[in-house]
Amino acid sequence: MIRIESLKDYLDILDKEDFEKLSTKIYMITDFICEDYPKHKEWYFTKQLPETISTDERNILFVRNPENENEIVSMACLKKDEEEQKICTLFVSDKCRGLGIGSAIIEESMKWLGTTKPLITLADYKLEMFRPIIEKYDWELTEIVSGLYNDRSQELCFNGTLTKDNTETIKTQLYKRLVYAISYRIQNNK
Repeated sequence: MIRIESLKDYLDILDKEDFEKLSTKIYMITDFICEDYPKHKEWYFTKQLPETISTDERNILFVRNPENENEIVSMACLKKDEEEQKICTLFVSDKCRGLGIGSAIIEESMKWLGTTKPLITLADYKLEMFRPIIEKYDWELTEIVSGLYNDRSQELCFNGTLTKDNTETIKTQLYKRLVYAISYRIQNNK
């Protein structure tokens, strides 16, 4: 059985130093995503972690390696307020993929968020990696945003939007991209 833990459960159990070590250990499995999300570390330590500690609007779930309690193999950063129920960060270690950990942490995340359709975003080039989860939970692509976190990829938004003044529908965005792609091919084939 996969054991999903909440960092909130350790607020009163661990002393400050051990809590900081655990919080940092959870973060470290996602440190590499700073390549895609340059402000990830700053966001985790100045927004997600402090608000997980001080409010009921954020939470951090994690899974330890059952063979090594000191190793974190999965984590999810969550945000739940009046405006959105969002999985902000989701990660499962490569060596643990295909074992049901991703589904387990997503289901626990959805339970905490109170919805089966949480807002979740991912870089466009990660779509194939997330496709099984997207299809399993019938998540809907609702927005595509360029240049939000970096200039290398588009952010695909499922079950909600990131832009508050979104005047274009997803169909309009996709139509414009299709027209652009066709015109680009025509110009380069001449």
